[in-house]
Amino acid sequence: MRSSDILAFLIVSSLLNGVLLSQTRTDPRAMALCGAYGTVSRGLFCVDYNPANLAIKDGVSEVRLIAGAGFSVINNFLSIKRYKKYNGKDFEANNQRLKKAFLSEIPDVGWRIFMDLHVPVPMVNYSKGNHAITYDILLISDIGIAKDLVRFLVEGNEVNKTLDLRMNEEIVGIGQWAFSFGVPFKDFNIGFSFKYLQGLLYMGFNPDSSFGYITTHFTPEKNYIEGEGRYYFQQTVGGMGYSFDIGLTSRLIDGYRLGISLSNVFGRIYWNKRTLLARLVKPEKILPSEGDFYEYRFRVNEARFDKFFQGIPYNEIIVGEGRTFRDTSVFIMKYPALFRFSVSKVIEDVVLTSDFVAGFQDRLYSFGRWKFAIGVEVLRSVKAPVRMGVSVGGKEIREFALGGGYHLGLVNIDWAVGFCNGFILRKMQGVKFSFLVYTSKL
Repeated sequence: MRSSDILAFLIVSSLLNGVLLSQTRTDPRAMALCGAYGTVSRGLFCVDYNPANLAIKDGVSEVRLIAGAGFSVINNFLSIKRYKKYNGKDFEANNQRLKKAFLSEIPDVGWRIFMDLHVPVPMVNYSKGNHAITYDILLISDIGIAKDLVRFLVEGNEVNKTLDLRMNEEIVGIGQWAFSFGVPFKDFNIGFSFKYLQGLLYMGFNPDSSFGYITTHFTPEKNYIEGEGRYYFQQTVGGMGYSFDIGLTSRLIDGYRLGISLSNVFGRIYWNKRTLLARLVKPEKILPSEGDFYEYRFRVNEARFDKFFQGIPYNEIIVGEGRTFRDTSVFIMKYPALFRFSVSKVIEDVVLTSDFVAGFQDRLYSFGRWKFAIGVEVLRSVKAPVRMGVSVGGKEIREFALGGGYHLGLVNIDWAVGFCNGFILRKMQGVKFSFLVYTSKL
């Protein structure tokens, strides 16, 4: 492999401006390449990345999945190194040096913990020729604590500053059916995926109607504390929704291939629908508090010392009220869309690939920030490919992954592991793992 080829590929990749975010439907090859998968995915594995690749005829024509799973646990702040740095230490010593360092290291989006589990249903996932049928179980958890709330717990309410006390906590279970196909043309391919989103489980604070803030005023005009908040917790079993993907890929030009795709366009899930699952599984039997919703409201009405000395009741100055109730009305959750631009280069028995993807919402797997990924796949041994990828940006900030495969003819085994925000155990802030067993025919 010539250094000039590598340099040319890196220049082309650098000229393509965009961003990439994580997604929960992944396979070991995608994970090992850190998501740089938009032009090199094939068969049923191109669903959620670029369905136009189903029209590419350069290898395996039939794939059936036997078994597999993938999971990730990622947080954007805590590591073993930071735990040892701050745990049990005096935050007030040395002019609050440790406290200031602690607060400065918490990201602006707060401390977030993201977990996901992807289980492709065995034998159902199948592709042949230019079409694929897939069914995947996705469990996504996105929980966290706002940076201002951490600041409030550590050093109290700051003067003349509004503390944002929003809560971003959601757990979602989804069954994703997809029918995908690709259509070849002379110079490009186009592909589509039509998805039915089977809502299995939802628990969380509705981000569209949950908020909170506290402001401490200390000026000649204002000398009091005020605030307001509403936290709306919803939970249910059963829902349904739809989305679709569209993608384009170019033909191979001097070893290069370009791709562009939109995933989960107009994605919506309508929860509290009377689906078959909701009829078979009673929410009150498996959900906390018998499946009831919970709402809490508070208001701080110009709290100042003179009001307390004047004998005004405390509950008139700081008002808080919570209620539990049953709600069977339908509510809507947006399923975040992703835009992806990809480029790959084949150099003898090595494939270089990179992706940029943009998300449109800071929710679940779409964290609303940029990421660039580049990966390499070495095919010198067709039966034992080796893969590696690196990325920057996204919720992982920095990621390194590696993986490989054992292709035994009819039966193939792929695996991958990824490390987030550090390659050393004490610095890592997350880990990913995926494996698949599948059959393939030429």
